[in-house]
Amino acid sequence: MNITEAKRIHIVDYLHVKGINPTKEMLNDAWFLSPLREEHTPSFKVHLGKNVWYDFGTGEGGDVITLVEKMERCDTSAAVRKLSSCFFSFDQHQPEKESPIAIPGKIIITRIQEIKHPALIQYIHSRAISLKFARKFIQEGIFSLYGRQFFALAFCNDHNGYELRNRSFKGSTSPKFITTIPGKNDIINIFEGFMDYLSACTLFGHSPANQTIILNSLAYLPNILATLSIIQRLHIYLDNDPAGRKGTEIILERFANVTDFAPLLYPDHKDFNEMLMQKLIMKKL
Repeated sequence: MNITEAKRIHIVDYLHVKGINPTKEMLNDAWFLSPLREEHTPSFKVHLGKNVWYDFGTGEGGDVITLVEKMERCDTSAAVRKLSSCFFSFDQHQPEKESPIAIPGKIIITRIQEIKHPALIQYIHSRAISLKFARKFIQEGIFSLYGRQFFALAFCNDHNGYELRNRSFKGSTSPKFITTIPGKNDIINIFEGFMDYLSACTLFGHSPANQTIILNSLAYLPNILATLSIIQRLHIYLDNDPAGRKGTEIILERFANVTDFAPLLYPDHKDFNEMLMQKLIMKKL
């Protein structure tokens, strides 16, 4: 690997390999606790499109090689060697020969396949999800963003868009919409996200016999209210945060025969998956 090739390695990927993940991500930027010093408020920014970093605490910045030099206390040649020796899982997938032309800032799916990558399988296990249920309802998606290739868990919605998740990325393709999983329609289960749905499948050991709607975003709750009006019973599993509780209040005020499982199953946790992960931790202890 030469200097030009080394500079193509994204700073976010390098930090991920070092066990450092962003505290928040925006359209063009990812923010970290500085890897160069101790701090409690993130002030280290990576521009995703330009692949450059800037530490607001020290006023320093640069490219990925400059960062490796500072983190590893080495010269340029050694930095390139260290980058060469790292395993960059995002680079393992090459784009298809006739993949769509990437538009900066837009996610382009290049391939959908069965979940195979060890990093994704490890991520599924870390979320306490059964791999059997994960493979039943989600796939592995290879996609491009800012000219780079990534892979993530891919959950398809009713309009053939995808929710994408891996250990350090959370996003979606267009169009974004709800996902409906068929079943008997005397009861409808409503989940906020697919990780919570898979958590329920894992905890109970089976997928629900009744129809299930995964909102993929609370913004799509109004889209299903007309459908819910003709259903006998509703089982809802929304998050225990202000937005989730507000969504629950809307459903409870509008419909009868609603069972809110959040206070029953995970009253002390943010969501179903957090509760399941806590159970896994306690089991290991």
